[in-house]
Amino acid sequence: MMPGSTSFSCEEFLDLAAGVALDAADADDVRRVEEHAQTCPACRGWFDELRTVAAGLGTLAPQLDPPPAVRERIFEAVRREPRPFGVVRRLLPRSGARRPRLSAAWLVAAASFIVAIAALAWVAILQLQITDLRNQALAAGEREARIDRVVSVLASDKLAIKPLQPAAAAVASSGYVFMDPNSGTGMLMCHDLPPVEQGHAYQVWFVRGNDRVSAGMLWPDHSGDGYTMIQVPPDVQSFDSIGLTDEPGNGSAWPTTPRVIGAPIK
Repeated sequence: MMPGSTSFSCEEFLDLAAGVALDAADADDVRRVEEHAQTCPACRGWFDELRTVAAGLGTLAPQLDPPPAVRERIFEAVRREPRPFGVVRRLLPRSGARRPRLSAAWLVAAASFIVAIAALAWVAILQLQITDLRNQALAAGEREARIDRVVSVLASDKLAIKPLQPAAAAVASSGYVFMDPNSGTGMLMCHDLPPVEQGHAYQVWFVRGNDRVSAGMLWPDHSGDGYTMIQVPPDVQSFDSIGLTDEPGNGSAWPTTPRVIGAPIK
């Protein structure tokens, strides 16, 4: 028993310290533990480590209880070996201070900390693996959906194909637009488009007199190449032409720059 702690021993402190560190003790136990920690340097060091570990557990992942079978094995191990000093020595600081006798409750708390940390690490790894698999599945599903849409457009008996021409002779861009008015979908492919600034893309427009109908966005790669699926109006034959303009990446309600490339429809 340390000086200044006549009614509360170090062994009693160890019985209650884990519960206090985990906010699982009543107010009287909290007071007794904190008062003892103020008068006993060795216990205060162990209590500070317990609180640090307890705080770290809350930031790793949502709290999980170990499976019942694991918990039962821990209690059984504690009953068989009431003083597994090999584990305890790794948990407690190495110093010349006298170490009080460790109770079964303290050993269970220490073992629970180890199991909880291992379980949380395992859950975190599983979550990363599941997220990666989910992302791969989503990417594969999106690719499959795009291929299905392309195939449906190209297989349509109403398919219309128009070559795209640059609006200025100095521009070397080229491309094709494939339109299926039956399904209301189409595909647009371009090569050697002029570069756009970061956050911008090419917006596809159907033009009819003074009307401009947005059909989709195309984000070219660093070489100016790209393709995109577009929305084709059911009355596409009533439109005069199709064209692409440089617009902000979230699209514009009306063209804000001159046409870069396009094709007549009629």
